[in-house]
Amino acid sequence: MKEKKLSETLRYCRQENLDIEAMEFFEEEFSCEDFSELNFDHVSFFDCRFERCIFRGTDFKDTVFRKCSFPAEVFRESWFSRCRFESCQLIGADFGSCGISDTDFDGCSLGMANFSEAKLQGCSITESDLTETFFSNCRLKKIRLSKNRFVRTEFFKTKLNGIDFSDSVLEGVTISADAGELKGAKVNLYQAAELARMLGIVIVE
Repeated sequence: MKEKKLSETLRYCRQENLDIEAMEFFEEEFSCEDFSELNFDHVSFFDCRFERCIFRGTDFKDTVFRKCSFPAEVFRESWFSRCRFESCQLIGADFGSCGISDTDFDGCSLGMANFSEAKLQGCSITESDLTETFFSNCRLKKIRLSKNRFVRTEFFKTKLNGIDFSDSVLEGVTISADAGELKGAKVNLYQAAELARMLGIVIVE
């Protein structure tokens, strides 16, 4: 389908109770728009900016976001399946209690984003910044990581078993007192030493 203004499409789809399907949107800006409980299927967004919008309970399937900006946007309780975020600004975005499957984050800014109580399965995160991002009480399954920054990231009560952090930056993360979250996580020697110091373990050379 040809390029179309999203605001026009939203009004029409809400009136007719239709999904938003097979569309492309370019360089659009939105402020205080409500996308709650809408369904997006095979939709692409290029260089779009969303500010103070609400995506609560929104369903995204096979949707691509490329060079889009979502500063502190609320996606709470939304669903993402087979989606892709490329070079997006997602600082402070709220993905709390979302279901996210087979979705890729590539070259994204995710600092201070909130994934608390979200379920992520079959997802990949590549060359992204997750400084001070929250992953509390998450369920992570078959997550692939490559060359990310996890600095002061919170993983409180989130099992990291099988997740490979070895080629990412992993510093000053927040975990519970017994460090049970780290059981089965894959780290390199430098990261292991950093985690040991954080837990009060003295390494003697």
